Amino acid sequence: MNPPLKGTMRSGSASIGPDMLSQVAEMIAQTIPQGTLDAVSLSKALHDVFDGLDERGRMARRQIQMHILEVNERLAYGHSAELADRMLSTEQAAQIMMKSRPYVAMLIDAGELEGASTTPKGHRRVPESSVRAWISTHGKAAKTGSSDYKAAARQAGMYAIAETAYVEVAASGRRGV
Repeated sequence: MNPPLKGTMRSGSASIGPDMLSQVAEMIAQTIPQGTLDAVSLSKALHDVFDGLDERGRMARRQIQMHILEVNERLAYGHSAELADRMLSTEQAAQIMMKSRPYVAMLIDAGELEGASTTPKGHRRVPESSVRAWISTHGKAAKTGSSDYKAAARQAGMYAIAETAYVEVAASGRRGV
């Protein structure tokens, strides 16, 4: 049997880290029997997670690829490979939050994610720390069937105009065509 790897102690439900690899690390940790973390069991866990043809395997591979691309980009521009408070795209934030990209855009537009900004080309960016803070306050994904997007949009002020006013304007626009 191989000796345990250094620095690989894990606890049952402790968060592994704030970066995008947290979900992947948690999946790997779940596949290793408690107290048996050695090179062989880690290798088997890595294969179990990354070789999977299911959504779990695809997500793990995508997260690893995104991480490698971001590290390469930072190094190419002479920055440190360490993760600071990175600015995430709406897609990256949506993946971490387990929400849709339009929902994240709505949160940014409503000022729910602090520190968010828009690039000159109109792309929204949000600090990873703000995404993590939102998750700690609101939790991750809602249970299937419990998402009420209309209520969330109304709460964010997206329905500030009465529906009757919208229908009236839409109808007058069709008559003029």
